[in-house]
Amino acid sequence: MTDQAPSTPADSAPEKISDIVAALCDGWEDDRISLDELLQAFGARSFGLLVLVFALPNGIPAPIAPGLSAILGAPLLLLSVQMLLGFSTPWFPASWRSRSFRRADVAKLLRPALPYIIRIERYIRPRLSHLADGGTSRLIGALVLWNAILLSLPIPFGNLIPAWAIILIAIGQIERDGVIVIAGMVVSVIGAGWVWFLLDVGLALLERLFA
Repeated sequence: MTDQAPSTPADSAPEKISDIVAALCDGWEDDRISLDELLQAFGARSFGLLVLVFALPNGIPAPIAPGLSAILGAPLLLLSVQMLLGFSTPWFPASWRSRSFRRADVAKLLRPALPYIIRIERYIRPRLSHLADGGTSRLIGALVLWNAILLSLPIPFGNLIPAWAIILIAIGQIERDGVIVIAGMVVSVIGAGWVWFLLDVGLALLERLFA
């Protein structure tokens, strides 16, 4: 009697994004997570997952610490430029890779985003994959770069929509869902218009104040 080929275990499928984010939030509060550990844990999906992690805190419709958008925007800018240049894996300076953060602080930033990610996951499936595969990484990098610049601008209420453009594009790339990538592109256009509107209103108010 010949042995049957071993069946593929169910848990061999890639983890859900929500499970990965939840795993980052769970654990002892005083544990520390380094960027180097994230790079190793994310593996082949490092680009998309890192972009997602750095964009998520800005995508929550709640006040965040002043200057946090710019702090989180710096790694987004670096990652997007590398995607635009065709890097196969993310590169960070050694000083960045060794930097660590308390798990409690990471959870405080990421856990509020989990319900939103879980809702989006209901609609995710591989489709129009040519819009989310390696051949479009430069285009995706350009889109992330543009929105990361908008996100980093010190404009009140201006970071939310560009952040969600990045989040949708990252999720679409990770899950090879071109429809979600297109949704991110649409949100990107809306975000650019919103930031321009806020700039126009802000400049008009300054003119009135100093007229």
